[in-house]
Amino acid sequence: MNIAQAQSAVPQSLEDLQGSFNSYVVWFSRLFWVIVFVYLLIAAITFLQAGGDPAKVEKAKKMLLYSVIAACVALLATGIESLATSILSGPSV
Repeated sequence: MNIAQAQSAVPQSLEDLQGSFNSYVVWFSRLFWVIVFVYLLIAAITFLQAGGDPAKVEKAKKMLLYSVIAACVALLATGIESLATSILSGPSV
């Protein structure tokens, strides 16, 4: 990496820094949704393979509950972010 490439990697303004931060947030959000989906699949497979065993059924129910709670938290987080953005940006004309 030469000096010109290193200087271009450093944010030059607040907008550049905000753009970089937003791209990381979007990346993390997508990764989170993939993890939630995989956890839901594992919970469903655990539920199907329980075979009537009460301990396994209870474990699968908890896994499903935790994944639904994680999805709700993620939805609320994106909603709170857009609400805060609209409040901080002021009235639109």
